[in-house]
Amino acid sequence: MTETEVLFETRKEISDYNTSYPLHPSDWSSWKTSDRLSFDDVEDLSFYIHIPFCQSLCRYCEYIKYKKTSESIERQYLDIVDGDMRAFAEQSTTAETILRGFDIGGGTPTVLSTENFAMLIEMSAEYARRFKRAEHFKGSIEATFNTIDESKIAIISGHSDIFSRISFGLQSTNCAFLRDNNRDNGQTQRMADIFRSCRQQGIDTINLDLMYGFVHQTKEEIEATMKVVERLMPEHLTVYELRTNMLNRYPIATAELRFEQYSYLYDLITRLGYKGRFGMNTFSLIGDYGLSSYLQHRMMENGSYKGFGIAAQSKNDTGISYNIGKNGESLECCLSENTFEKGGDSYRLPPRELLSKYVAISGYCGMIDLSVMEKSL
Repeated sequence: MTETEVLFETRKEISDYNTSYPLHPSDWSSWKTSDRLSFDDVEDLSFYIHIPFCQSLCRYCEYIKYKKTSESIERQYLDIVDGDMRAFAEQSTTAETILRGFDIGGGTPTVLSTENFAMLIEMSAEYARRFKRAEHFKGSIEATFNTIDESKIAIISGHSDIFSRISFGLQSTNCAFLRDNNRDNGQTQRMADIFRSCRQQGIDTINLDLMYGFVHQTKEEIEATMKVVERLMPEHLTVYELRTNMLNRYPIATAELRFEQYSYLYDLITRLGYKGRFGMNTFSLIGDYGLSSYLQHRMMENGSYKGFGIAAQSKNDTGISYNIGKNGESLECCLSENTFEKGGDSYRLPPRELLSKYVAISGYCGMIDLSVMEKSL
């Protein structure tokens, strides 16, 4: 075997080797700083808003989230995000700043009440329109089938110049698996009705998320899920490998089984006409990479991005920071400061670490841009 093959064989069952980096919070302890990241000299960047509320908490989810509470708490959260965004715009951006992407994720943004969801989309769109937007700008919003309805689709459609992509988490159609993991996608007919409404109201790109890597996931289960995909035919399809990292430990299939599952999914996906190289997580019917412009800017181009909300991550050319909430703080604690920009962690990183972060997240797309690596070094 070659040196690379030997290295792979020794590491393939170590679940820490994945697109999550750093592997443990202590890995960056020597580069921790009390200074917040500066974006004063950043000419183009992307924005992300984290909405941490969910109707139910999926067992396998690694992200920071809280069970949906009251509309007043939602409103308090949005007021803080609004204040943080306005402060950032006044301090760190100019009329010449180019906005490359804008994603809203979670959690489940569409779990908000209709009134609060409207506030979220309207304030985000207003904020985005302050900036010049890149040519292929495509903002995206995460959703679930049981938290979106006609009125929320109409709210998004009313700002389709900013948000023209909706990403739905499907993951699997195995009802027993979904039930065991506190998840419910609803009936396939409802999914089809939601897709139809999105398209009638001018949402030009829909993404579906699928997951593989579960211990007892069979080919029959994968086939059943792909039957639903074939009925819906979203423009984008994203395939996630179940992963375990510093936030969550969950039983996963062996490396060999995960490879078999991905290979089978890849075959079924490409048979439907989706384009994507073997090894990629994202597939498309419309001639792009299957990503929102925020994800493409962040994961393929190593661009700078600013995150708003609890535990949101930000990055520039000198380091990475996390808002309060990344270390398991309670929702009440996070809300008490009336800003999410205090109490988080910031790291001023050497080029090697920034490059490692880029390489890790590029694994999401199954490719690494060598010119970006060269620039980083």
